[in-house]
Amino acid sequence: SSGINAEYGDNTKPDVNRMNQRAGKEMSQFNNVAFPPGYVIPDECKKPDYKRVISLVQNRQREGTLSKVNVADLRLYCQGVRLKVAANAKKAELLEAVKKFLG
Repeated sequence: SSGINAEYGDNTKPDVNRMNQRAGKEMSQFNNVAFPPGYVIPDECKKPDYKRVISLVQNRQREGTLSKVNVADLRLYCQGVRLKVAANAKKAELLEAVKKFLG
C-alpha cells in the first residue's frame, strides 16, 4: 500500500485531553482491571536485551571463553547482529557462526 501515509508519513496526533474528558473514567477502570496494582510484565513480553548480549559475547570472545555463553544468549546475539543461523542450530553451530562473524 503506497498511499499518502507511506509517502508523507502520518503526523496525526491524538487529542489526549478530549479523550480523557470523554472516556477517561472508563479507560482508568479498564487499566485497573487489566493491570492491577503490583502487576509485573511477564519476561516473554519484554524486549530482548540485545546490548547486554552483544557486550557479553564480545567480552567472552576477547577472553577466550565464548563457549561459556549459553544457547539462548547465542541465539539472541545472532538476532541482535542480524546473523542468519538455522532455527534448530545446535550450540556448536551457533559458536562456529559467531566466531566466523567476529573474525
